[in-house]
Order: sequence, then structure tokens, then C-alpha cells
Amino acid sequence: MLREDIRIRDPFIYAEDNTYYLLGTTGNDCWSKGSNFTLYASEDLHTFRVVGTMVKEGVLDGYTQLWAPELHRYRDKYYLIVSLFCPEKRRGSMILVSDSVAGPYVPLTGEYITPSGWMCLDASLYVEDGKPYLYFSNEWVDPVTNDGDGSLYVAALSEDLRTLVSRPKKIVSGKYCGFSVSIREGNTVGYVAEGPYAVRCKEKIELYWSTFTQNGYCVARSTAREPLGDYTFDKLIFDRDGGHCMVFTTHEGCRKIIFHQPNRSPDERLVIFDLPEEA
Repeated sequence: MLREDIRIRDPFIYAEDNTYYLLGTTGNDCWSKGSNFTLYASEDLHTFRVVGTMVKEGVLDGYTQLWAPELHRYRDKYYLIVSLFCPEKRRGSMILVSDSVAGPYVPLTGEYITPSGWMCLDASLYVEDGKPYLYFSNEWVDPVTNDGDGSLYVAALSEDLRTLVSRPKKIVSGKYCGFSVSIREGNTVGYVAEGPYAVRCKEKIELYWSTFTQNGYCVARSTAREPLGDYTFDKLIFDRDGGHCMVFTTHEGCRKIIFHQPNRSPDERLVIFDLPEEA
């Protein structure tokens, strides 16, 4: 199938052995049930084939709103990180593991990796010098600051990825970033900061994330020297109703940024742009 035939939010590409693997919030019920965990593969980023379903039916029974899965290889195993919701535990992100890129994936611990009691989503793994870190969003609908400020946090992870080993550090504020606009859900009003993805570029860590501006959903970038450092807003990368991005390098060495556009359902599609290091 062609790339434009795949309905997808929060797209993620993992590259291995001359193959690009695509996953995200896929399927026809992205807001309620959430992702159907379909894994696609391509050699050219234009034509894709279905590899299979990464998580078997029944593994995540009791959870809904399965959002924004992302895939990483770490210490010879494959890890799937996904946001999910259940009434007893509210919303958080869980890590699943497999010996194969295609799965099947099973929960690493069965518990959220994000802080207990927080409303969190969009957790993302970053590894530097062999040390793992977790970036995640404290959701705007119920922020721990109680002021409508959806924010991004970072914390160090244990080497086995089973627990946070440092206190979460607030690094990006949706409310006070200087360019976001508030959104409403029922009687709740707040500011979004979500979809973090970190990548090292020379002497800086580039942290890509999404919020809403007057033009709609967007991609912003902040930078820091170190994973647990202080992050400074750099620039708006895209400001035309598209977001929740990640960055990868092609087999030919070209850096790409991907996200979904538009942000309205059911029209979401994967878009890909070049991202030079000086951009």
C-alpha cells in the first residue's frame, strides 16, 4: 500500500537492516480503543506492507486509549512504549518487550513507567553513553501543578528500564512557553506540551515536542547540553496543523522529521520532511 493510504497519528519509524518499520496510533478507532498496533515495513518510505500485529489480543485487556507507541532497540531486545488508560490507574505509559522487532510484545513489569498518580502520556526513551532516560508529558487535563500547565519532564531510568531512578525534572511548560494557546475539553481548560522526542545533534540535545498555536497543532524544538540539563526554546519547526513528531536518519544518512498532518480525524497521514542539522 502507498504511504498516503495509511491512517496514522503519532507516527514512529524504526530503521534496521535496510528496512523502515512504521508504527503509531493506527486503525479506525484511534480516540477510544486506540492503536491496533499494526507494524508496517518499507524499503523506500513510499510503499509499505503489513508485517503483523505487535501486541496480541488480550495482552492489554482493561486498557483503552492506546496511543503513540514507539519502538526502540536497547541491549539486544526491542522495547515498545505506549500510552494507555484504565479507570483504576488513570493514564500513564507502559513499556513492553520482545526478542523480535515484529513482536509479540509483552509488558516488562505490567506497571506504568511514568510516575504513579500522575496523568501522563507520550513517554519516549533516549539513551546516551549507555544510560537510558525517559521523557514524558504530564497531561494538561490534570497537571501536577494544578494550574492548567501541561508540561514535559525528563528522568533517568534504571538500566533494566523497570523504574525511574531520578526525580522527574520539568523541562518544558506548555502554558509559559510564550506561543501556545489554551484548549478546552468540557469544562477543563489548559495548555498542551506533549509528544517529546529527543535526539543528539553535535553538542546539543534537540527535544522536539508539540503544542497548539493560533495556527493549530505544531512542532516546536527546545535544546539542552545534557539529558537532565536546562532546556531552552529554539524555534517552531512546523506550524500548520500537524504534529507529534520524531526524527530518524535514512540508510543514506539523510536526517528526516516525520509527524501526522492534518490533526483532524479521520484524515491524519504520515508526512516526511528533510531536517538538515542546521535547520
